[in-house]
Amino acid sequence: MTTETDQFRLERRGIIIEPDPNRPYEAGGVLNPATARHNGVSYLLYRSVAAEPVNYSRIIVAELHPRGDGLEARRLDKIALEPEAPYEKWQDGVHGGVEDPRVTPLEDGTYIMAYTGYGDGPGGDALPRIALARSTNLLDWERLGLIKYTPLELKGRSGRTCTIDMQTISNKDAMLFPEKIGGRYVLMHRPTFPHAIAQDHGVPASIWLSYSDDLVTWTDHTLLLSPQESWERLKTGGGTPPLRTPEGWLIFYHAVDGDNDADPDRKYLAGAALLDLADPRKILYRSAEPVLKPGTKEEQVGVVNNVVFPTGFLTLPDGRVQVIYGMADQAIGLAETVRPVL
Repeated sequence: MTTETDQFRLERRGIIIEPDPNRPYEAGGVLNPATARHNGVSYLLYRSVAAEPVNYSRIIVAELHPRGDGLEARRLDKIALEPEAPYEKWQDGVHGGVEDPRVTPLEDGTYIMAYTGYGDGPGGDALPRIALARSTNLLDWERLGLIKYTPLELKGRSGRTCTIDMQTISNKDAMLFPEKIGGRYVLMHRPTFPHAIAQDHGVPASIWLSYSDDLVTWTDHTLLLSPQESWERLKTGGGTPPLRTPEGWLIFYHAVDGDNDADPDRKYLAGAALLDLADPRKILYRSAEPVLKPGTKEEQVGVVNNVVFPTGFLTLPDGRVQVIYGMADQAIGLAETVRPVL
């Protein structure tokens, strides 16, 4: 019997790239890449983690080429971004990171990368926050800086309203829609609120939408997709950038099943959702079961065990979608939709 989830179910097509021990800048893992095409060439912009300093991340560029029924990455050893800006570096001058890029082509022919800058926050402690960069060729990138948010007001279960300065909290998994909606840019992101606020206001780590006129200041923050199914009980977060289909904006997102972040048995899984083309705040479809879950050795054992983490996509001529995903925070894999979606 065919179920709704089968519409976006993913089938594995193998590993695209694994760490090269002869390249010190990726000895700690390759993971969570962005993908995009420029002048007929498909590119992979992957997070490359050095073994020393610990968790020091750069974003490296490779080309993607067909191999059998899958893809292979050919390294260019080209650094797209590495920790240089203050919001990407720690005060110790040693640690820092640029992490988990997502790339969106815009209507003007440029590309916007949303990524996590892991540098010192307003209080002096290391804090992951969302930054943007722009490119015309996917190789050379100009930083646009940290995005700025207007204050967010949350009404708690007690009836009291809490005002949150989102400049001061952890935020990850951002991606931009490829076209303006209602005349404005739209961003998906995953803020994480302090535990007490999250509990009182019933807002676990979830996917939010924000809107902007200029790519700098973001407002009208709207909760989009929070944990709902049993396999999403800890958190939900962004995955692939939105893809326009006839039925709506298609996203493959990640969800975490576990008791807490320290749970050794927690699992990262992938789900699928369709958002309304004219108003992406409206969810038209959401998979009741994971469309991909950890099942191979490379997904189950790594830097972080039991992780599939979708972050990039390419489209095929027959309407199917190739989803590129992180495997246990160590390698990068490929899966494809079993049916055309375009």
